Amino acid sequence: MDIFKEISEIREQGSSLVVVTITGVSGGSPGKTGFKLLVTEDGRISGTVGGGAIENLAIEEARECLRRGESKARSVDLTTIDMECGGRTDLFFEYLAGARVFTLFGGGHVGRALSQVLHLLGYDVHVYDNRPEALEELSALPGVHGYLVDYQDISPVRDILLRSEYCFIATHGHEFDYTVLHQVLATKKPFRYVGLIGSARKVKVTLQKIGETGLSIPDFVYSPVGLDLGGDSAAEIAVSIAAEVQAVEHGVKAYHMRERLKKV
Repeated sequence: MDIFKEISEIREQGSSLVVVTITGVSGGSPGKTGFKLLVTEDGRISGTVGGGAIENLAIEEARECLRRGESKARSVDLTTIDMECGGRTDLFFEYLAGARVFTLFGGGHVGRALSQVLHLLGYDVHVYDNRPEALEELSALPGVHGYLVDYQDISPVRDILLRSEYCFIATHGHEFDYTVLHQVLATKKPFRYVGLIGSARKVKVTLQKIGETGLSIPDFVYSPVGLDLGGDSAAEIAVSIAAEVQAVEHGVKAYHMRERLKKV
């Protein structure tokens, strides 16, 4: 069971891996059915499929599966890789993607609604707020990690932020939104998506202030946030934002609300 715990921990850390399992053996194979070998994208290796040439082959092919993001089955005649024991080993290479970490700043109505939609979509959701009462409400939501943070200094959550490909900012004040966005962009991390809530006019002012500090506004910043789906309830806004995130995730063209900035 320890290896399954290790698999879970690796994925929770955001790292993808390939689990190589012996599904069958014949002859003098050094490994036994059920043996497992883990190969992660950050270079970690644990477990075994028998050692020697078969293990070297398994590691190299697992790395190729990681590069391709795919699973496969392979049957190996051990005589073809100069293993004197002979026999055959059947291997299954299972690619497992790491959890997609999503960082939210702001546990208000929209943040809570969005965190639930993102959880259903398979994201590892981390929500930060500077209000203890907001965290109490977040604690009741399944699959959501809530934390108390000072918006003026988000450095204590830097490690999780840098593991995130996605970030959303909807605090309970525009100055807080600006402060958090400035710190997020100052990390210089190439996020896939950073969303900032707000009307087109207020967003334009915020982005201008960011520019005046010397930071550029990357293409991955989406604000006003969401797809133009209509509706203004917290749940409807959350669906709009989640749809935008999925459009970015899958490279699908869609009409983003940030297009309205061009008209302001």
